[in-house]
Amino acid sequence: MMTVTTPPFRSPGSLGRWLPSLAWILALGGMASVLLGHIESVQAMRGIQGGFGFLLQPAGFRISESLLAVAPEDPYWMSIAAGLVNTLTVAAVAIPLATALGIALGLMRLSPHPLAARCAAAIIAPLRNTPVLLQLFLWYGLLLRLPDVRQAWSPLPSVLLSNRGLALPAVQGALPYAALALLAVTLAWQAKRRWGNGAAIAALAIAAFAAYWLPAMRIDLPIKRGLGLQGGWQPSIEFAALLIGLVVFHAAYIADIVRASVRAVPVGLVEAGQAMGLTPWAVLRKVITPYATRVALPPYANQCLALVKNSTLAIAIGYQELMAVINTAITQTGLALEGIALAVAVYLALALALGGGLSAWNARNTRHGPGDTHGARLGDRPLWRAAGRDARPWRRNAVSVALTVLLAAVAWALLDWAVLRAVWRGDPAACADAVGACWAAVGENLPLLFFGTMTPADRYPGAVACVALLGGIALALGGQRVPARARAAALAALLLIVVGALTGWPWGGALIGPQRWGGLLVTLILAIAALAAAVPLAFALALIRRSGSRAGALAAACLIEAVRGIPLVTQLLFASFVLPMLLGGGMSKFNMALAALTLHTACLLAEVLRGALQAIPPGQMMAARALGMRPATAYATVIWPQARRIAAPAALGVFVGAVKDTSLVSIIGVFDVLGAAKAVVAGTDWRPYHVEVYLAVALLYFAASLALSRVARRMEISPRATPAACGLKSDRRHSGTPLPPP
Repeated sequence: MMTVTTPPFRSPGSLGRWLPSLAWILALGGMASVLLGHIESVQAMRGIQGGFGFLLQPAGFRISESLLAVAPEDPYWMSIAAGLVNTLTVAAVAIPLATALGIALGLMRLSPHPLAARCAAAIIAPLRNTPVLLQLFLWYGLLLRLPDVRQAWSPLPSVLLSNRGLALPAVQGALPYAALALLAVTLAWQAKRRWGNGAAIAALAIAAFAAYWLPAMRIDLPIKRGLGLQGGWQPSIEFAALLIGLVVFHAAYIADIVRASVRAVPVGLVEAGQAMGLTPWAVLRKVITPYATRVALPPYANQCLALVKNSTLAIAIGYQELMAVINTAITQTGLALEGIALAVAVYLALALALGGGLSAWNARNTRHGPGDTHGARLGDRPLWRAAGRDARPWRRNAVSVALTVLLAAVAWALLDWAVLRAVWRGDPAACADAVGACWAAVGENLPLLFFGTMTPADRYPGAVACVALLGGIALALGGQRVPARARAAALAALLLIVVGALTGWPWGGALIGPQRWGGLLVTLILAIAALAAAVPLAFALALIRRSGSRAGALAAACLIEAVRGIPLVTQLLFASFVLPMLLGGGMSKFNMALAALTLHTACLLAEVLRGALQAIPPGQMMAARALGMRPATAYATVIWPQARRIAAPAALGVFVGAVKDTSLVSIIGVFDVLGAAKAVVAGTDWRPYHVEVYLAVALLYFAASLALSRVARRMEISPRATPAACGLKSDRRHSGTPLPPP
């Protein structure tokens, strides 16, 4: 009889699975400790004692506008808390307004009336395809051109708008009533679910009785007194510009979310509701809205998080929100690592709180499953009208007439201002008495916009580099009819021209380093370099996150989610303050901005690529490996062509966002084209004509976004990337594996 003996040692199988993870953790932990130690030594050499003890020291500066009153003698933590309150105030006001405006634009975009839909599309396109920072500058300048307080505009009773900001009626003592109303609604909803309508009515009655004992509310109206205003709520011009800019920018994205979610509703559900005799309004309320809400919640949650992160752009227009206050604290104390750590912790906590709440709401709305996932969708039909919509054609005709008259008036006003009465040449004196636009402000400052602060000797090589870069972009985006080898050779030649113009090789010119770049040249190189470096990094991060290594996947996931949850402004400030400590100085601001933009774009793109890779059936890779392909060859010839086509629409948004994000580098002192525009309007001569200057820069970003949209659309309609089309069939014939019988 054979007996089986158990070895005296434990099988290394379970231990072997954890050894790579342990090695990853130890390596990352050791690297982090070395970097932190190096930063602390650099701070000690500068005479700066690290730690968070500075939070208890007096801040020494005032928060001019906050619901939390802070004096200069108060500690830093109170100033940071006041900045956080300002951030939350902006988010609490902007998110509902952006949602309402986005829903209105989305429904207008879905209108069966073609003129109304095109009007909505014309409004959404420029808002989506221009940087939000540029829009903030534009709104800020427009608000500064309002009349002064003595001639304040009053669009509504007791609502005053001037170049000092907005004055609104304020309700004193409303906070207890708001808290009681929220509590009453919550209790009534829970009571209705458990015991019916009677219990809900009883809960509301108890709340009304409790409100009787609260102190009375008082309405404080703003009034003109002397040279200013008194009373009411008076948000500053910076707050108003930030609010308007964030609302209209994110409303454009929410409008597209609303449009896409409604178009995703199955036609069968709508037809079933109509067959049951529901009115068009009932079909919209009981069928379309619930289904579209479930589809729209995840991207809507992303927009809410993006709005909170974009509130950090207030640092550029002087509004003291959280990041602006922390930046001031870092400047005063020199504790960059501690300040950035506070900002990262706060914004990650906000992202987790807001994302968690919206995720819970999404889970509640999707608890019954996806519903009908088969059949045609509303978006598959060229036009969908609710039942009985054509019963009153006079309404459609009236809308057409009203829109035509409105569009004609707006078009004539724009034509008259931008072309007929515009000043195209001359000095500021020529524009002083002009009624129309002053395009001379753009024409006379083209050297500054194109080259920034580059010396006259450097401008000619810079112009050659800009022309070569623009030619390469045009060839890459629109050279489909050019053979691939010829296009690659032309791109290589243009790249050599750029390198030669900036390095002086081979004709012996002077080297023009990144410190001397400016204007359009910085924007072009920064956008191209960030995208070129981000694509392979994103692909590597996506593969690591999908790998079998738990520690590697966890490290990649932590990096991606951390970068996605932290505002780009915070990452740029981190690169500006911390990277010089890590690398010992000598790093240009351009390289700092490039590092931050590359990492940010790569982490966003990694999630897009990961989703595309997950959409490819696993059998594709297994079949390629069975035919003798190596993993790298299989990914290059089978997986990547299919993933590229799947990821093209979502990658478009990342690419457009990366191009627009280049406008943020001016915050850390990089003199890009937006920084050059700010320098133009900073002068007293051309300051009144900031609208024309910013519109010219917006046109540049809009053209770049449209070009990327065209490329993504071409990738979507390209021939389907199948294994056979990717060379799998030919590889099978040459791999030694017999083909299956016909």
